[in-house]
Amino acid sequence: MKTDDLKSAIESGAATTGAIAEELGKDASTIRRRAKRAAESDATDIVRERNPNGGGYVYGIEQAGEEVDDQMPVFGGRAYEWSQYVPPPGDDVYMEVDGERSDMEAIIESRDVTGQLPRFRLTGPPGTGKTTLAESIGAKYQFPVIPIQFTASMRDSELLGSPHLIGGESVYVDGPIVKALLCSQERPVVVILDEVNRAPFHRKSSLQPFLDHRGQATIELRGGEVIEGDPENIITIATMNEGAEYETYQMDPAERRRHGNTWEVPYLGLIDRDREASIVADRTPVDMDLARLLVDGANDVRRLATEDDTSPVTTGITTSTLLEWAKTAAAYRSAGHESPVEHAARTAVVEPHFDEHEGPEVYPVLLDNLHAVVPA
Repeated sequence: MKTDDLKSAIESGAATTGAIAEELGKDASTIRRRAKRAAESDATDIVRERNPNGGGYVYGIEQAGEEVDDQMPVFGGRAYEWSQYVPPPGDDVYMEVDGERSDMEAIIESRDVTGQLPRFRLTGPPGTGKTTLAESIGAKYQFPVIPIQFTASMRDSELLGSPHLIGGESVYVDGPIVKALLCSQERPVVVILDEVNRAPFHRKSSLQPFLDHRGQATIELRGGEVIEGDPENIITIATMNEGAEYETYQMDPAERRRHGNTWEVPYLGLIDRDREASIVADRTPVDMDLARLLVDGANDVRRLATEDDTSPVTTGITTSTLLEWAKTAAAYRSAGHESPVEHAARTAVVEPHFDEHEGPEVYPVLLDNLHAVVPA
């Protein structure tokens, strides 16, 4: 099935995966996978939108080049069901490294007294849990969470919205900034500005009045419509990955100032080896002794990536990758595989996460820390 088939079904008025499947005479589960993949691809103009009134997602076709006015109907009539943006309480899984979460919560909880806008910036290498921390804040307080992924080529419409063809009708679909402003009129909302330094300033100029005391946005596509929110209810958390493998842009001083308090989030194991090891031991079948050895190996690779300018290794090992390593090793050991931990180091760590230049450097480093492991 081709992308053009999906577009044809959507243009005919099909909006849900069930309706698209019926239109094309295909299995609904197949359509669900392929439509989702098409919507997530930059190569298509197929989009996937959360139904404003609840009830899952709908699919449409973005019409970003179309001229519109403020008479074009807004998708769902802006009667948003904000509860569907609230993460489950069980998603509150972040373990703070150096007091960053406690600091952020203090500012959030006292904002009515201090008048301080809850604007935060998290920096550090990729995979240290910056986005997880932002999601965890929403889960703890049961605030809606609206993520925005920044890229070098992003358009203003990705922030403010654009016209879409949905259900056979041309409608204006609000962008994440507009949704956040509308939500803030009723309740606090967490906005994740993910990898905000991957977009140049001119690509995200709409952020400035959104982030400061004005708490507003102007939609030029809709005749200069102004959307206003409650600035103290808008909790923004900007993440910035640092590393030689990332193409980033210098942050404008005005934008940097608007992002407020800043914390560097390092790898947990480099700050507290036993705390990260306890996470591995608690969440996988391996014991604490082996967990410590895995963390030791990961820490050595992290140091290569962050401290050694001569090393080809530019990527550290995340806690989630450590968990995969431990789980895979336990599976191999249970199956009676020879050298299960070493074998898992290759299949769960080196091959999925490091290229042909980094892998030969990383694997021996991991093995150096496994001398105390006796294969089952």
